[in-house]
Amino acid sequence: MDESTGVNHEDPDMVLFGGSPTTIRLVVGIVLAAVFAVLALLPMSGFIAAGGVATLMSFAVCMTPLFGVILGPARGFVMGLIAGVLGTLVSIPIGGGVFLLVPTTILGPALAGLFVGLSLKPLHEWKSVKIPGPILTAAFFLVIIVLYEIPYYSAWWFMTPYMLTLGVAIILQGMRIEYSPDREDWRKYAQLVPFTLIGTMADHSMMAMGSVYLLGLEPVLLGYGIFPVMLLERIFVIAVSTVLLSIILNVFHKEHWMQV
Repeated sequence: MDESTGVNHEDPDMVLFGGSPTTIRLVVGIVLAAVFAVLALLPMSGFIAAGGVATLMSFAVCMTPLFGVILGPARGFVMGLIAGVLGTLVSIPIGGGVFLLVPTTILGPALAGLFVGLSLKPLHEWKSVKIPGPILTAAFFLVIIVLYEIPYYSAWWFMTPYMLTLGVAIILQGMRIEYSPDREDWRKYAQLVPFTLIGTMADHSMMAMGSVYLLGLEPVLLGYGIFPVMLLERIFVIAVSTVLLSIILNVFHKEHWMQV
């Protein structure tokens, strides 16, 4: 506890500022959800569904990893869910975008917030019970992989980014990354990539499940048509999310920011 500010630096859900923790967390969460909703109006790439129906995915997906890192798992989930709902509402006047075409994507920011938050450190305590956050994250991705591979094994490689993410989550169970804003060059960003990777793929998992179980896209379309585009898109999202997160943490590192 820092007696000069009244902030507990050991709190796993620590936010970036001093002041009343509850109030600040609420304000930060509302700001993130609002920014997500605004970015939901800015198209980033196209998505072609069954029957040639097309819609647009927005830059809002670049925000999803931030919910978990900045707010922690519980608040990241709640505010991510609010963000998904807001993104849907603001998109309705312009057709609803991918949120209405694939409704499961509404849950993407919430799951990103939850599993990024859980992956921040090896163990979380909840009602005196210690929870292995990264293992739970790995288990989630394993379920997604299995749910995809059972009906769509003929395009099995679509899950390779998820397999990579599962491996990263397992590695995080045995280590804790302490974010250092003083690192230079690529190392400053590399320390954040595991979390932006997890958040990005957790968000995309709802797109994948919706494509398989709601839209019934053909395996050949997923494996040969969508997969290359998905790789480029998600690499871009990870890069942008990493830079955004680094900026946020660097701006506030002289005060109080979450220690990843």
